Amino acid sequence: MERGMKPMTRKLASLSMALLLCLPWMLPQTTRAAAPSYALIASDKADLGSEIQISVKGTNLSDVYAYEFNLEFDASRLKFKEANGAPQGFTVPPIVKGNRLTFAHTKVGEKPGDNGNLKFFTLTFKTIGGGNAAIEIKDVSLVNSKLEKTTQNAGVRISVAIGKALLKDMAGHWAEAAIQRAVKLGIVTGYSDGTFRPQAQITRTEFVAILARAKQLTLEETPELSFADASQIPAWARSSVSAAVKAQFISGYEDNTFRGNQPISRAEMVTIFARAFGLATDAAAKPAFADADQIPVYAQRYVTAAAEAGLISGKANNLFASNDKATRAEAVVTILRLIKS
Repeated sequence: MERGMKPMTRKLASLSMALLLCLPWMLPQTTRAAAPSYALIASDKADLGSEIQISVKGTNLSDVYAYEFNLEFDASRLKFKEANGAPQGFTVPPIVKGNRLTFAHTKVGEKPGDNGNLKFFTLTFKTIGGGNAAIEIKDVSLVNSKLEKTTQNAGVRISVAIGKALLKDMAGHWAEAAIQRAVKLGIVTGYSDGTFRPQAQITRTEFVAILARAKQLTLEETPELSFADASQIPAWARSSVSAAVKAQFISGYEDNTFRGNQPISRAEMVTIFARAFGLATDAAAKPAFADADQIPVYAQRYVTAAAEAGLISGKANNLFASNDKATRAEAVVTILRLIKS
C-alpha cells in the first residue's frame, strides 16, 4: 500500500511546488516607487568668454517641499555668475567656495510638495578657460511637506567643451595676447558680430565698464546716478558707472554731466586707472615726456607715476600725446599691466 502511494505523493509535491512558484503572480502586486534621479542639461559647446547655462532637473520625485544641492565645477574654466530657481518660495543665496557650490530652496507655508518631474534651478557660468569643463552634483537633500529629510549621493556629472574666443579681427594684432587674456578673465567681451575692434576709440562708458569688472566692484540692481545726462548712460553700464563714482575712481564734469559717449583721452585714462589701483604719486612730480607741458595739471602726477612704474609708454619722439583718444586695445593692455603689478 505504501509503495502505491509514492507516485501520488510525488505528484502532489510537484503540484504544491508549482503553486508556490505561481503564487507571487496570483497575489496583488505592490509597486516599489523608483528612487529620485537627477540630470544636468547644458549646451554641447561654448566659446571662451561667453556664458553657459546649466539646468538641474529631477525625475521620480515625491512630495518635494524643500531641497539643497551641493555641486562641484571646474573653477579654472568656469566662473559662477548667478542661479535662478523657482519663483515662489524662498531661495537661499548661492554659496560658492572655490569649486564648490550650494543651492537651496524651500516653499513657504502649508503647501504640498512637488511630485513627478521637476526643474530645480538653472546656473549661469562665464567661461574663462578653454577645454572640457566638468560640473557634478555631489549630493542632494530633499525635505517633504512633513519636514522629513532624506539625503542622496547623486554622482551626476557632465562635461562642457569650451572653444577659443571668436574675435575675428585680432589675428596678428600687437595686443592680441593681452586681449585674449582679458576675455578669459571676464574683463572684456567682443561685439555681437564677433569682433573686438581694438583700434576703435573707447568711450567713457565702455572704459568704466571694463574698470568695474577689473576691480570686481559690487554692482547695485538699482544704481543711483545724479548726472544731468544720466538718461543717456545705457542700462547695461549704469551699475558700473554708479559703482565707479562711489569708489571715487571717476567723476563728472563741472556742469554735472558724465558724457558717456565721449571718447576718453590718454590723460583721463591714466588718471582714472592710477586712482582705481591706488598707484602712489608725488604731487610735485613732473613727467619726463617731451610734451609734458601739454599734459593737464591734474594728470601730471598720475602720468609720471605710471610711466616710472613701466605701466605706460610714450609714442614716437617721446610724446605722451595726452589729448589723443585712447583705443580699446590701449585700455586693455594698461589695465592688465596694472593687475599684474
